[in-house]
Amino acid sequence: MVRYLSYDDTMRMDLRMADVAPPFEEAYRRIGEGTSTTQARVRLVHPPLTEGMGTGRPWDRDLRILPAMVPGMGTACRLGGTARGYGSGVLLIYWDFETMELLAVISDHLVHGVRSAAPDAPLTKYLAKENASILGVIGTGRIARWAAEAAWSQRPIKTMKVFSRDPAHREEFCAYISERLGVEAIDCGSNDEAVEGSDVVVMATATRVPVINGAALSPGCTLISNTPEELDLESVRRADRIVTTSTEEVETHVPPFQAIYDLVQSGELPRQGAYDDIADIVVGRKPGRRSDDEIIVCVNPGSGVHDVAVARFIYQRALDLGLGTDLPT
Repeated sequence: MVRYLSYDDTMRMDLRMADVAPPFEEAYRRIGEGTSTTQARVRLVHPPLTEGMGTGRPWDRDLRILPAMVPGMGTACRLGGTARGYGSGVLLIYWDFETMELLAVISDHLVHGVRSAAPDAPLTKYLAKENASILGVIGTGRIARWAAEAAWSQRPIKTMKVFSRDPAHREEFCAYISERLGVEAIDCGSNDEAVEGSDVVVMATATRVPVINGAALSPGCTLISNTPEELDLESVRRADRIVTTSTEEVETHVPPFQAIYDLVQSGELPRQGAYDDIADIVVGRKPGRRSDDEIIVCVNPGSGVHDVAVARFIYQRALDLGLGTDLPT
């Protein structure tokens, strides 16, 4: 039987990042050990792009496919389609790795926010200062909420400084995060105010232009970017290291991670060897944070491996709680 999990089913799970993060770290470990199979996302867009990746998002519709196979965890594929001005439809499909038995079809609306931000937990665990207590947050949407919780789950965060363009959204975010996590949430009037003095900064926005001023980063800051266009040139230039959750995805992503793409095109960043991969850090092939003054920029593109990690967690939680509807096959 195939278990169908609706949006309401996922809401009843009362998901917490402290519980979701370990499967993502385990997935990175298996990538680092060379046992996983993944492929950069397939993204079909219309109108079609005629030259390279372009800038911004010059299309009206797109179809996305993200597959991965991780021994001991499962096989998953995220299928998503979006029509600008109309919305999107996305499903997450999960198979048993050994038998390839179809196990679950999962509504992606809530799960997508969790899956998109959960990598921020291992990035924080391995790359933030041990005593990090101040978190800057740029963005106040659903992914930003999960990103803030992901970083908080790995360090003794006491204060969150929050900025987005909409004052009402900031106020709502601060009230939500204070109640959920028991932290002081400060409503900031600018992105610089949110960034200055922060030990970790997470960004998750719907912008098409940079939302951070890299000159405001403090020594020792770990900056995590979750969407392609929000990172600025100065942040990348100031970075002592760039760490990705998937180098292949960064190099092929449509739309591009614009600041990195521009610096590669100009020759300021090398085409090869510009990044460390979090999987190499998790397995010990590369070091984590090397000093308290090191500025580390982390780039988190979506990956099929993330879908395996979250699908496995959601499927097991559904079995434990008796959630979902069994479909005949």
